[in-house]
Amino acid sequence: MHRIQSIDTQLSQMFRGFDEIAHSLQLQGMGTLRKISRDDLPIAGIYFIEVWAGRKSTLQDWLTEFQAAFDREEFKQWFVPSCQKGRIRRHEVLQEWMPLYLGKAKKIGKRLWEHLYLEKQHRTFALKLQARELLAPYRYRLSVLPLEVRNYDVIAPRLEAALRRKHLPLVGRQ
Repeated sequence: MHRIQSIDTQLSQMFRGFDEIAHSLQLQGMGTLRKISRDDLPIAGIYFIEVWAGRKSTLQDWLTEFQAAFDREEFKQWFVPSCQKGRIRRHEVLQEWMPLYLGKAKKIGKRLWEHLYLEKQHRTFALKLQARELLAPYRYRLSVLPLEVRNYDVIAPRLEAALRRKHLPLVGRQ
């Protein structure tokens, strides 16, 4: 047990300042989300999906409309993420592209395909945009941060959490 505690102490020291590092990282813009196929991006990393909001309304008007479309009652039983009120409240300005969702995957392309096209009854937790009829009314763009690291299972969750605190995605389970 002492060895585990020693490793824990070392990890805690190494992760000091991790949020600063994460906040300085730039994600690579990949363009339109719908153009990604299942076989694209067979890499591990963090992915970030944004939804186009335009500049037609106020932040509150857009958020009200978006939440009504996204959090429809009939989908709450189908393993889909919902809007996160705490993060939504922290947004002060309607941006042209609003942060929708941030996640991690060992095969980003496969995971994105699930977010786009997985059927609602599948138990895999995903956005399921097509099943929720949210593909056509909205435009989405994608950015990624490839993670070519040996300790993905340790680094990716910490990095994902730090980037979530930075970008404040509207939707998610966490």
